[in-house]
Amino acid sequence: MKKSYLFASVITILVIAWVISGQFGTSEVENAETVAAHTTVSSSLPHVRAKVFTAKTKTTEVLIRGRTEAVRKVQVRTEAAGAVVRTPFEKGSSVKEGDVLCELSLNARDARMAEAEALMRQRWLEFDASQKLAAKGHRSETKVASARAAYDAARAQVKQREVELANTRVTAPFDGIYEARLVEAGDYMKVGDACAMLIDLDPFLVVGQVSEIEVSAFHIGDPGTAILVTGEVVHGKIRFVGRSANEATRTFRIELEVPNEEHKLRDGVTAQISVPSRKVMAHLIPPSVLTLSDDGVVGVRTLNSEKEVQFEAVTILDDGAAGIWVGGLTNQVTIITTGQEFVTTGQEVNVTYEPTAEAKL
Repeated sequence: MKKSYLFASVITILVIAWVISGQFGTSEVENAETVAAHTTVSSSLPHVRAKVFTAKTKTTEVLIRGRTEAVRKVQVRTEAAGAVVRTPFEKGSSVKEGDVLCELSLNARDARMAEAEALMRQRWLEFDASQKLAAKGHRSETKVASARAAYDAARAQVKQREVELANTRVTAPFDGIYEARLVEAGDYMKVGDACAMLIDLDPFLVVGQVSEIEVSAFHIGDPGTAILVTGEVVHGKIRFVGRSANEATRTFRIELEVPNEEHKLRDGVTAQISVPSRKVMAHLIPPSVLTLSDDGVVGVRTLNSEKEVQFEAVTILDDGAAGIWVGGLTNQVTIITTGQEFVTTGQEVNVTYEPTAEAKL
């Protein structure tokens, strides 16, 4: 009887052990299958590299095409007529204000000058005699006044002759460069004919045309930089902003004044003018992270908190050796730096994050 009870107890224990072992085995199998499934899904996701970028303050610039231009470039013209007898300067020479550029023949001008001076001396003697006679009561006041008027007229005639003589010498109106000789000795010049072209090289101008939208960004006194096609870089200040638009192009003239003490700049050289416009928040990113949407929009691929791919359109503000400045993103954004061309919007990815510290771009 005791053996029967013992046998039944053993059977019961074995059954319970079998049931328990079956449950634990099933649980372990299920757990293993779940882990394997997660591993399979994770390994099937595309892998990308990403980096967190933070916006910084960026001063935007307005760029316009332009050219260099002399502050003053004039054709010096004669105020007298006559034959040219001398042109003392060669092209390219530096001249000072008052230097003779062209000299005309005197013809009879010197003779007329001598005649006017002789007449002035005669009128003075007559006026002086009239004053002495009037003092003695032998000459009326009207006679004295008439003599004085005659003397004044003679003196004015001398002044006129002096001007005529001076006009035979065409002089430089300012310091500059003798750019072109427009007449030679022996040529005959009429009043108003050009004798030479003179250029004032210091300061110099870089001029351009800006659109109706951009013109409000320019103000007199603002600093600016010009990069010439020759590679020269010059700095100056805005000295003129046009108030009237060009009727054909609807653009406004801008003048950047730059120093040219060494006379290195030349008139008419192509240049690009850069003027600071306003301060904005922007991101400095490597050019390699830029991509195109299906619609051809320039942007970057970013990640949200769920590691899902998003496309964000950007506006390129500036570029340089350090990278590209773009606008249109949130203050802090996670940008895919490697693999962005192989993922699509809404897709979940595996991510390896690059260091957030600023690295060389």
